[in-house]
Amino acid sequence: MTEKKKYSFKCAEQNCPDRVCCTRPHVNVTFGDLSRWATQNYLNHILHGITLNLEEAEEKGMTLSTLRKPLSKDTDQTACVFFDEEANACRIRFSRPISCRTFPLEHDGEKFYVTDKECAGIGKGEVTREALREAKQLAEKEYEERVETITALPAVYSVIMGQMLRQSAEAMKNLSDEDRKKLDEIMSKREQEDASKSDDSD
Repeated sequence: MTEKKKYSFKCAEQNCPDRVCCTRPHVNVTFGDLSRWATQNYLNHILHGITLNLEEAEEKGMTLSTLRKPLSKDTDQTACVFFDEEANACRIRFSRPISCRTFPLEHDGEKFYVTDKECAGIGKGEVTREALREAKQLAEKEYEERVETITALPAVYSVIMGQMLRQSAEAMKNLSDEDRKKLDEIMSKREQEDASKSDDSD
């Protein structure tokens, strides 16, 4: 990859006309991001906007990403939950995930490539040899963190779920007969409501 012919980029910030970095389908989050946010004391302010993706786990592996929200100007299109549509800016710009810091440059373990050629910053400005080297190093780091997260996340998920099941079983064991009866009544009522809704839909 040569500096000027193959890759040049300058973020347009709030002057960007389309903000494809915020409207792309997935904004990946890594364990490295979580660690950085915890160190910066930002984790509690950001964690509410992070989700665990289980639906695509079999196809793409279990991943973390930012939540999505519909755009007011086009409700059929969604954006990262941290995108401030009115200001045309990212609300966590200075603590954004590493996948955002490398965008639109990405690494797949073998080569570098541009993830979204619609990005308005591509081809703008000049990239020095040092800036290009830093961009490539960051893209390699993002790839390493992404792979590490996808690899470790299922085990972490299993540990957490196992702990929750044990706590739930312990709580059930300690219920009084009266509380257990109330819980059974609530569950029975919920099952009846679900069955009724199913019959109505048929």
